[in-house]
Amino acid sequence: MLLKRRLYERVEPSRDARLVVIYCEGERREADYFNYFSEISSKIKLEIESPENGGDSSPTGLLTKALTQLESPKPKYELLAEDEVWFVIDTDSWGEKINDLRQHCVNKLNWKVAQSNPCFEIWLYYHFKEFEAFTDMEVSKNWKSFLNEQVAGGFDSRKHPVLIKTAIKNAKNKFIAENEAMNIGCTEVFKLSESFYPLVHKKIEDALSKIDT
Repeated sequence: MLLKRRLYERVEPSRDARLVVIYCEGERREADYFNYFSEISSKIKLEIESPENGGDSSPTGLLTKALTQLESPKPKYELLAEDEVWFVIDTDSWGEKINDLRQHCVNKLNWKVAQSNPCFEIWLYYHFKEFEAFTDMEVSKNWKSFLNEQVAGGFDSRKHPVLIKTAIKNAKNKFIAENEAMNIGCTEVFKLSESFYPLVHKKIEDALSKIDT
């Protein structure tokens, strides 16, 4: 996949743009990915929050950060009824911390969880291929090396997110096939992507026409 020229012109979100605040478990990879869609449309404003270096990246830590930023007397972000808050997390060994996060989100308006099992890299993989039967792929570090083997040069967040429509389709098909269980190879990031894709799809489709594959 080669870039011909700049894929799209960045634009400032309008005053009535939908705000989507994304709290990421990873310090860099998730932020790099979602930042691709920042300022792509005046209809949406994406704010990406990653844990500080050495900060608490657990579901509990992300929730604490969100509550501090969003429910303090002087919140960092002013949420309206149509705005959304997402937590992008891996399965890892968080156990009940994931359930606690989900339960807390149930009681909040438009607070949602996008869990990947085992890790965010499975979402990136779906930009290129459908799921297939893997062996010994339960551990996150195996997925990271496997992704690099499958994508020449590794996943590049400067251009590969343009394939988000393919990723949504592949991830959704796997999720439904697993009866919506978070089995190995499943990711809910497609739900987050579906929530904002309709607002950016025209720019994405135009960007695809500027790429050699």
